[in-house]
Amino acid sequence: MRPNYRKALVLVGTFLNAFPLSLQSYFGNLLPYIDSYYYAYREQIGFHVDPLWTSSVFVCSFILGMIVSSPIERRLGLHQSILATDICLSLALLLGYFTVKEPLALALVFGGSQGTFVGIVYSMMMKLLLLTMTEHKGLATGIMSAGPVFGALIFVGVSYVVINPYNKIPDLEVDNKAYFSDKDLVDRVPYYFLVVGAMTAAFTFIGMTLIYLGSWKYIQNQLEENVEESSLTCNKEDCANTDSTPIVSSDEEEAVPVNATASREHSKIRQDTVRKTKKCKQVSSSNNVLARKIQREEFLEDKRRTKPRAISDASPQEAIKTARFWLVWLAYVSSNHTNYLHLNLYKRYGQRVILDDSLLVTAGIISNAGMVVVRPLVGIASDRFGIRGMNVYLNAASCLFMSLMVLVLHTCPWLYVVLVVVEYMGVSPHTMLFSLLTAYEFGKTHCGSNMGLIRSGNILLVLLEPVFVDALIRAIGWDWLFLTGSLTSLVATMAVLALDFF
Repeated sequence: MRPNYRKALVLVGTFLNAFPLSLQSYFGNLLPYIDSYYYAYREQIGFHVDPLWTSSVFVCSFILGMIVSSPIERRLGLHQSILATDICLSLALLLGYFTVKEPLALALVFGGSQGTFVGIVYSMMMKLLLLTMTEHKGLATGIMSAGPVFGALIFVGVSYVVINPYNKIPDLEVDNKAYFSDKDLVDRVPYYFLVVGAMTAAFTFIGMTLIYLGSWKYIQNQLEENVEESSLTCNKEDCANTDSTPIVSSDEEEAVPVNATASREHSKIRQDTVRKTKKCKQVSSSNNVLARKIQREEFLEDKRRTKPRAISDASPQEAIKTARFWLVWLAYVSSNHTNYLHLNLYKRYGQRVILDDSLLVTAGIISNAGMVVVRPLVGIASDRFGIRGMNVYLNAASCLFMSLMVLVLHTCPWLYVVLVVVEYMGVSPHTMLFSLLTAYEFGKTHCGSNMGLIRSGNILLVLLEPVFVDALIRAIGWDWLFLTGSLTSLVATMAVLALDFF
């Protein structure tokens, strides 16, 4: 058993290293500023695309990163892979200072490269925690998953301090969208990327140092234990081969009796012994047959009464052939639409009625601060009540509260701010819960690749989201757009419930 302080180092290290891993948790607050920047400089942009594509490209490349994480880790090693990816992630954020001038470059570099590196780091840190925190997996992943939320809390505050420190209001409305017209505010947008890039480099360096100090000895011991287990297995096989070697009975090597009487008595004793031995063997054989019959009947009865809990260590090729995989896939894709709308557009939607930027920024900060506490609690609840149960509860709650957000925005705006915070509790643990659900259903050996495969169904959806969102806003308005998010959460709830029948 590793010392507790080493486990504490790993937990703190993964928590810090996870700070920059959730672009979606802070991009919704940043999006109105970027929108205003592109609207102000629209004549200087070579190829205009909706900045919402940055979030979509991030999600797609995140999936790619998770899929390739296992091959990279096997080739480079766990610690080396995390370190190299952290360096690349910091560079991707710093380059945002230059790429923000072109929407397409921002989507590909800031969104695409960042998503790939985040997917790799997230998968590897999840695997590291599953290996080191074997008795408290839910709690450990909950603490790690609070890292991106805490980082998003900081990045939301930084965006307000750097870009809109004087609380300017969005005073320009074009095509049902609100923009900031203040030139000084718009010109401060590129500097935000320099600040968060430098902060990311600092957080990941400290986090990786703690991870290495806490886990290098464990990984070394694990390798030694694997070698010892292999040696013990070989020794047991050698012993079994030795025990199975036939031994000649000493009775067959006895000398011939001296006289005939002794010979007859000796022969009679041997016949009695053989007779008793045969009888014992027959009784033993019949008992073994009866025992095997009883065991088989009990096994068949248990099989009829219960269903298998999970597919142990299924590879992606094996998992994709099961009904469970497609139910998890459907639940993930459906709930991701809700997640996408809330995290990216809650501020845009609220600004139609609430003009105070600081109020909506505060809602984002409180939401992320609350999730720092809630995510570990969700992990603990997953250990206690089950992974499937927590998925059902949170998806159902998300369905309810997103519907209420639509109802109260026009009647009671302050209550909308409260519901933004509450809805965050339902959608923010999205990736964490589905990562745990994937490990629960299909084993942890191929957890990263299986989760990447499940997320692959999301690629087409998130690529269509910017087009879908813009079309719905123009056709039926913001309210109906958010009601579609409530509907897809209901679909996800039903899909997870259906897992009990397979």
